[in-house]
Amino acid sequence: MSRPTARRRRRGRAWVRRAAYVLLLGMVSAVGVVFVALNSVTIPDPTREIRTTSFVCTGEVADRGCTPSRAVAQFSEGGNNRIIIGLADMSPHLINAVIAAEDRSFFRHGGVDPWGITRAALRDVSGSSASRQGGSTITQQYVKQVYLSSELTLTRKIKEAAIALKLERRYSKAEILDRYLNEIYLGRGAVGVEAASRAYFDKDAGQLDIAEAAFLAGLIRAPKYADEPTNPAKPGEAREARRRRHTVLVAMREEGYISTAELAKADAEPFDGHVLPTPPPSKGPVVKAGFAALGGKYLVEWIRQQVSAMPGIGERRLYGGGLRIYTTIDMRAQIAAQHALASTLDKPDDPSSALVSLDDAGRIVAMIGGQDFDRSEVNLALGRDGGGTGRQAGSTFKPIALAEYVGEGNSVMSQLYAPSEHVFPTADDGKPWTVDNFENEDLGLVTVEKATWLSSNTAYAQMMSTITPARFVAMAQRLGIVSPVKPVMSSVLGSTDVSVLEMATMYSVFADHGIRHPPYLIRRIEDSDGKVLYDATTVPALAAQNVIDPAIADTVSSVLTGVIREGTGKQAAIRQRAAGKTGTTTNHRDAWFAGYTCRLTAVVWMGYPGVEGQPPRFMDDVHGSKVTGGSLPALAWRRFMNVAAAGEPSCGFRKVDIGTRVNPPDPAFAPPPPSTTAPPDTTTTVPPGSAPVGPGGPVASGDGSAPTTAPTGTAGGPGPG
Repeated sequence: MSRPTARRRRRGRAWVRRAAYVLLLGMVSAVGVVFVALNSVTIPDPTREIRTTSFVCTGEVADRGCTPSRAVAQFSEGGNNRIIIGLADMSPHLINAVIAAEDRSFFRHGGVDPWGITRAALRDVSGSSASRQGGSTITQQYVKQVYLSSELTLTRKIKEAAIALKLERRYSKAEILDRYLNEIYLGRGAVGVEAASRAYFDKDAGQLDIAEAAFLAGLIRAPKYADEPTNPAKPGEAREARRRRHTVLVAMREEGYISTAELAKADAEPFDGHVLPTPPPSKGPVVKAGFAALGGKYLVEWIRQQVSAMPGIGERRLYGGGLRIYTTIDMRAQIAAQHALASTLDKPDDPSSALVSLDDAGRIVAMIGGQDFDRSEVNLALGRDGGGTGRQAGSTFKPIALAEYVGEGNSVMSQLYAPSEHVFPTADDGKPWTVDNFENEDLGLVTVEKATWLSSNTAYAQMMSTITPARFVAMAQRLGIVSPVKPVMSSVLGSTDVSVLEMATMYSVFADHGIRHPPYLIRRIEDSDGKVLYDATTVPALAAQNVIDPAIADTVSSVLTGVIREGTGKQAAIRQRAAGKTGTTTNHRDAWFAGYTCRLTAVVWMGYPGVEGQPPRFMDDVHGSKVTGGSLPALAWRRFMNVAAAGEPSCGFRKVDIGTRVNPPDPAFAPPPPSTTAPPDTTTTVPPGSAPVGPGGPVASGDGSAPTTAPTGTAGGPGPG
């Protein structure tokens, strides 16, 4: 039995040799056919659209490029996570591993490697697998993936080889390798080495070590059989992953890329604890954890809405166009904003808060839209545009009246009586409108300047009578308030629902000497080739406008510095000169602080978001106290500005008063004369000409809380501010 068996073995080996020779002859013949076909085959259009992941970056990287490692968020389609990077951003170990595993003669052949095909065939026939590699070159693999189908026919293989030869004439080796490494599918929905590096190791492709590079290179041929090496339920995949990695490492050593010691060390690297069991999220908007902790999800959602609505870009390009979206966010300011609010409202049942900060060009450098995006996607900083309703502004609306008052030639040294309470008999559409100061305090005779510092409601109601509600509304619109402001007396006390962003826009006009810079978050958008698709500096709607006289703005700033220096906003005092205003609505439902230096504006809002079907919550016991604009909001503003505005030169805010007409106090608001025979007459007559235009309403406002009746046509009313 032994002799026939030995004879059969010899005959079998002879047949193997004959088959190898025939295969070699066939390969050589095929190469000849390829060269014949070379002149008749053209490079076709790609068979599929290349869809790539888009990235979002903050302002700091504008001059360095928005690379995946610098991005704070990304947008990608499900099942197609592709991230384009250059060879310079890939680990040399990865490049060496892929060449050793797939095409050792890549830098020597012209697109097709007959000897490589023969060598691969002989190894397949002989059963050797220590460092097996395929017969197709990297160029051929790229052609098959991009230009042709995967059908196994002789015609397709001939076209593949011919196109590969032509590509080698059109592109450099580096360009072909770059395209290939960005095109190969490596499992887990990852197309290209950068996406794969993140899917398996949660790191950039440029950071891969030898073992990691060999692992990824081993996935190229069939990733689905080895893409979960840490899954105990699939031990076969773990064995296959280890076998493939070892094969690539052997090839790297044979090519001189690594030493025997490096091979042994990489081969011993465990998969468990090193390769991620499951890939990080990649579908849809994905926000990096660090940025999400800073309120980044609210910002990224707003970016999604804006880019999706942009003509020529839209949602499709956002999710698959490889866009680079540069925002105006300053990370130092964003960190400061998050810390300022979180450190001020640090109890579980504390109110919600929002913050917007603009620089002197209208760029949004920081925005906190809420505390937990996963619980509520409503962006509290954007009001209606963020899915909410906006909130009443309280006394932060008073500078609108101040700007109109001084713009009409009235001096801030004009005098007003500021009684604890005053009734405007017909101001509420023919009915009485009662206004009272915070805690019913009688402030006596004050200047307009001091009435602003102390946020007197009765004084500002008189000013509203002087300027008229209609002109108040016009000024609000010029300053950037886009929410509808009713032409009623109560509007001066902040009965309008507005957003934090609107208020920041308005106060930035005073900071910028009367120039309104429309606020914006997206600075620039580029496609994957670096072509600029959008540039905020060229958008007409974002052009700066001079909306009020610089002297009017400077007069308002001059007055508002006193709010911080000696008025209701003392808690907001920072290390440099600043101006600002407090605001609190009825029953402490909303509390605001809005302020600015000459280069930075910030507005803070606090309150409990409304819940449909439930009564509103009031901030009448937060940390043991009632919240007013001059308490916790001012404190949070100070904490933010001390960091965000650090290093700015102080602009001073010089003393300015554009008004030339110093008005005497209106005797109708004077306290009643003392009487020894009868109680004083408490009725007050509104002098001719002081009645409001249009309907008004009973509202109280000021820095604190005062129970009042809501004006006709308004939902609630502003309280102390």
